[in-house]
Amino acid sequence: MRRALKLLWKDIKDIKWAIIIIIAYFALGRYFLYSLCPMVMVTGLPCPGCGLTRAGFALLRLDLAGAYRIHPFIYPIAGYIAVFGWNRYIMGRRMGKKLKAGLTVLMVLVILFYGWRMWMYFPGEPPMSYYERNLLRFLSGRMLR
Repeated sequence: MRRALKLLWKDIKDIKWAIIIIIAYFALGRYFLYSLCPMVMVTGLPCPGCGLTRAGFALLRLDLAGAYRIHPFIYPIAGYIAVFGWNRYIMGRRMGKKLKAGLTVLMVLVILFYGWRMWMYFPGEPPMSYYERNLLRFLSGRMLR
């Protein structure tokens, strides 16, 4: 257990600047931006991961049905994170070919699900909404003047 915590602490220290930038982005963005998703801000369209943060928080609150309703892929993603954490910190293994292949398959499935969700539900209720205050719309309006 001690070795696992040391490895986790080392990993955190190795990516500390990325963690600091992400925390600053979320902290400042919450007050100054209408959305924290870069794809929404630029295009106005939801991204494949739209709803995953809310689904993750619902899962942490043990609102299992709510998490699934927001984004069904929260469960395979949470499972993947658990398997990765187990392999890395408990078993002390590096990310093998099977975990990398699993991540690739998971990403492809999320993108396919996004396409289906866009086809079936866009534009609709959040997170499948169009956000008019986006950069492309702003720039195209300025260019037409």
